[in-house]
Amino acid sequence: MEKRTPSKWLTMIAACFGLLMLYIDLFIVNVALPTIGHEFRAPLGTVSWTISGYVLMIGVLPMGMGRLGDLWGQRAMYLAGLVIFSIASLACGLAPNITALIVFRVIQGVGAAIMTPGTLAIIIRAFPPRQHGLAIGIYGGISGLGLIAGPVLGGLLVQGENWRWIFFVNVPLGVVALVMAVLFVSESREEGNSIPVDWPGLLLLSAGLLCLLFGFTRAGDESWTNSVVLGSCLLGMVILSLFVIAERRVRWPLVDLALFRNLPFVMGCLSFFLFSAALFGSQPYWSLFMQNTWGFSPLQGGLAFLPATVLIALFTPLTGLIAQWAGKRLYAFLALGLLAVGLSFLSIVVTLTPQSNYVSGLLPTFLVRGLAIPIISSCATLAVVSAVSTKQSGLASGTLGMARNIGTAFGVAVLGQIYLLHINAALPSYLAASRAAADQFIVSGGGASRPVVTAAIFQGFKLTALACVVLCASAVVVAFFMRARMPEKGEVIKRVSPDDELSLL
Repeated sequence: MEKRTPSKWLTMIAACFGLLMLYIDLFIVNVALPTIGHEFRAPLGTVSWTISGYVLMIGVLPMGMGRLGDLWGQRAMYLAGLVIFSIASLACGLAPNITALIVFRVIQGVGAAIMTPGTLAIIIRAFPPRQHGLAIGIYGGISGLGLIAGPVLGGLLVQGENWRWIFFVNVPLGVVALVMAVLFVSESREEGNSIPVDWPGLLLLSAGLLCLLFGFTRAGDESWTNSVVLGSCLLGMVILSLFVIAERRVRWPLVDLALFRNLPFVMGCLSFFLFSAALFGSQPYWSLFMQNTWGFSPLQGGLAFLPATVLIALFTPLTGLIAQWAGKRLYAFLALGLLAVGLSFLSIVVTLTPQSNYVSGLLPTFLVRGLAIPIISSCATLAVVSAVSTKQSGLASGTLGMARNIGTAFGVAVLGQIYLLHINAALPSYLAASRAAADQFIVSGGGASRPVVTAAIFQGFKLTALACVVLCASAVVVAFFMRARMPEKGEVIKRVSPDDELSLL
């Protein structure tokens, strides 16, 4: 009896269900950061590694995992990653200390990195070429929705001192995702494919980025002149240099270095890196500010992101079609979205005061985010893929995903350093207890010192917003270098080869 091919829409639902789990988990921890820090008595720099460790794995591993998917089958890899992700989620919920939680989050990130490349490849194969724009738009909408919905669900699950359900909930969801994938996803292994995985290159890239991010995170606590910070950053740069040298000598490199002579490709990835560092890198500190400074409950802090969530859910599928229609003006739409996000951060710098509230201070920014994220995500994805040949599209797509996730981790680390350095400089040493609390965005102390601490926290928060303005402005500038080799208006974007499709986002 001939095996029946599952409906393309059921395949889409199955793949997107797993994708939504991954991207919700990327930022669901943001809402729980204050509670986790309180329970484990861990400083902000240490707690932030529960995010950075996860992001690092999904930033640097999908390229290699995508190669394995070509060899062993995208469905098989997706299922394996889902099992690892679900088991690691259970371990995170049971973690006895902050060190264990960080380790389990890294393993959880490994599972997510195994899953990510297969999701888009599964969706692309399920839809005919004329519907790829719509499929990519829905795919991007689900990932963007997950990034913003994470804080909302986190707020619903984190009640009192109970943060562990943000991880436990992944276990039953993972079981559902496994059943859906088994029933509705067909195997996509290409017979005869013998391209090997560049394991040494993957190891060098991961180790180099890990050293750099560790140095960035420690710098806020220890200062940039600390020997551990300097040594970690130097070691990271040396390892990354060795990675470049090694990639020039292997037949099947992890990253095709020839791509970096393609100016539209390089500028597109750099623009997305800067945008991710600003928007997604700042999100943990917005959660800390709302909960610890303004006194929001975890639920209120999560629901604060809801306006952006709704707008992203409504507009991202539409912007996928608009991006394809825009043709040569694609870069202009991207620049417009980046400019809007930059101006939203600038409004924080100019208008936020200790007398501000959520409606007057933060809501306008969330509304702009909800409109701009769909534009940026769809346009950047299609622009970068269009800048290269069809046979390079898979690697280009994976590089764009890496740019976003590493940009996020970079932003979390650097923005945290900016804030902590300001607090250390603004509060005198005799306010040591208040300074330690202010590191977590908590206003403490009484008498004349309380207004001083409040002012320092607000100014530090505004400095992080100003840094985001600079990042977004830089992204706007580099976006204009993408003008060359954009597709004609209405032209179908170059098809991504099923042999090397990894991840557009």
